[in-house]
Amino acid sequence: MRVLLAKLANLAGFPGFVRICDYEAGITDARIRVRVGEMFTIITVNGLDIYFHRLTGKIDGVGFTPDCKPDLAPLSNPALSIDERPPHGVHS
Repeated sequence: MRVLLAKLANLAGFPGFVRICDYEAGITDARIRVRVGEMFTIITVNGLDIYFHRLTGKIDGVGFTPDCKPDLAPLSNPALSIDERPPHGVHS
């Protein structure tokens, strides 16, 4: 019965349903996250966000979410004061 309903839904062009979840596949080191917003369902795979329109199911765009944790982020080099900067045009 489920297969028949799924085939009819596909024939009619209905978008599929997904649940909000987080999933990690250890064998391939993949991280998948599903979120639902007002206009889009966002599926993130290893930091790549794929936006699906909620009513049509069509891909609307992609984005990138860096998987950066503040305690692991590299620190910036401190800025040099005016006295410490080399004269213009001199490279060390």
